[in-house]
Amino acid sequence: MAIAIISLLLGNVLDGIFDTLFDSLGDFLNPLLVFGTLSVIGGAGVLITKYSSLNEWYVLLISVLIGIGAYVLIYYFLVIPMSNAESSTSISMHDLEGKVGEVITTIPANGMGEVYIPISSGSRNETAVSFDEKEIKQGERIVVVKVDNQAVYVSELEDL
Repeated sequence: MAIAIISLLLGNVLDGIFDTLFDSLGDFLNPLLVFGTLSVIGGAGVLITKYSSLNEWYVLLISVLIGIGAYVLIYYFLVIPMSNAESSTSISMHDLEGKVGEVITTIPANGMGEVYIPISSGSRNETAVSFDEKEIKQGERIVVVKVDNQAVYVSELEDL
């Protein structure tokens, strides 16, 4: 119980300490997993002690084995899949080059407007500049030519 309260109150501080200490081991020694495992060990110990007449050393050994099993299961079935899911949906500004979108705020010849760009994980509204230094009216289809200074440089997409 005390470890859970400490983790709740000092979670970010302990997370930073563990991140620097165990950086080379990756997420395997994640503080959340370590404290979760300690809770499983404690809970298993309480239950085994209450419902069996085993020696306390056997109770400790069995509780530690149950905790290690829980740690491995949580790591391989929750932590790894969730970290893969996080990274697969992210998109960089530079990934927008070549994407087709639509002007939602007219882009003046020498100014900025706004474009809507649909992407696989949703859509993005970005500040846009005319690559050809021509006015592009609202509703026109565009293509992103380059990304620079947190703005997309676009050209009007001409129908063939």
